[in-house]
Amino acid sequence: MKLAVAALLAGSAAAFAPAQVGKASTALNAFESELGAQPPLGFFDPLGMLTDADQERFDRLRYVEVKHGRICQLAFLGQITTRNGVHLSGDIDMSGHSFDSYPNGIAAVFGDNAIPQAGLLQIVAFVGFLELFV
Repeated sequence: MKLAVAALLAGSAAAFAPAQVGKASTALNAFESELGAQPPLGFFDPLGMLTDADQERFDRLRYVEVKHGRICQLAFLGQITTRNGVHLSGDIDMSGHSFDSYPNGIAAVFGDNAIPQAGLLQIVAFVGFLELFV
């Protein structure tokens, strides 16, 4: 019985030993040394956006990825803040609607008390301006 348990333990320990893998060759060897390329995948480009790309395109896509990640973090923080009941003081428009008179989350876009369509269009236009020119 002890021999069977010892054999079982020795066999299962081999499952956690590092496997010997060869160096994979890809068409994107130009970016293999960039920050974020790590084993076992190396440089990972599943959509092929950097096929035949130069360093300038790589740097632009990396900048945009970091920028969008930061925007997502701020959006998440804003969602948590407004769900906690913290709203801007004052009015959102000239007719006297306050910021806290609109619901939180997706209900602010599609609900009964949603932001007016012109206001939503202004928000989308402002975000588009920031995306293109900042």
